[in-house]
Amino acid sequence: MDLLERLKEQLFYYHNATSIPLELCDENGNTIQSFSSEFRYCTMVREACGDRSFCGRMHNEGADQSDEIEDGYIFSCPAGLVHFVVPVKIADGEVCHILAGPIAMEYPDISVIDNVIRGYDLSLDIRQRLYAALNTIPIVEPVRIQHLCKLLFALVDNLTGNPPINETVLSSVYDMPPVAIPIVQKAVSYIDDHYHEALRLEHVAAYVGLNPSYFSTVFKRELNINFSNYLTQKRIEEACKLLLRSNLSLSDIANETGFESQSYFSQIFREHTGMSPREYRKKNS
Repeated sequence: MDLLERLKEQLFYYHNATSIPLELCDENGNTIQSFSSEFRYCTMVREACGDRSFCGRMHNEGADQSDEIEDGYIFSCPAGLVHFVVPVKIADGEVCHILAGPIAMEYPDISVIDNVIRGYDLSLDIRQRLYAALNTIPIVEPVRIQHLCKLLFALVDNLTGNPPINETVLSSVYDMPPVAIPIVQKAVSYIDDHYHEALRLEHVAAYVGLNPSYFSTVFKRELNINFSNYLTQKRIEEACKLLLRSNLSLSDIANETGFESQSYFSQIFREHTGMSPREYRKKNS
């Protein structure tokens, strides 16, 4: 049995064990074999977008990124779904790819449909049908997506007998420009809900299923602000509200907004507003 046939066999087992849709594609992006029929949601979006359909382009870009970093590559599409791609070296200079997905990271949100409709100027007539179709997409937790990607890469790596990836090569993924706006939106929502906790970049990266360094690069590129500054800015905004709308002490406000101490809170607050918390409260009361 040649490599390609053994690969198909292993992908059959992977798909049946995980229920993750898989597609084996050649180096030009043509499908060699599918291990799941296309979801109605994807068909509807592609047909509605017509010539503006982003599916093929997104899949090819994901494949190019996986080739570049020689590792699995996770990305999200404008339709709010997540995919990951793993490269397979089947001959000298010849590479095929395994496209996994689509999958969703959370229960369907009608706002995802509205973003697609607005972004591609689609008819509102398909809004409810798209939402119903979106409900059929498998939901996979962000951390599990990362693990499934690593597992698929390990399966291919073991099958092809490729040497371990050099850490320097792996680190290059963090400089690659993914399309990850839905993931960043999910991260921002999480930060806004948990800013009062001892929140670290690693916590949020794990929540959205990305490597911390990779997540940091994506976050800064999409929002033009790094994670630490965004978190501090969010805490200062909430502290300002408490200073004006409550009689809480500075110590309590520091605690409520995630600062490690009152003195550190006062220091950071002055750096961002040009005045101390007490001065801000007095001036704006």
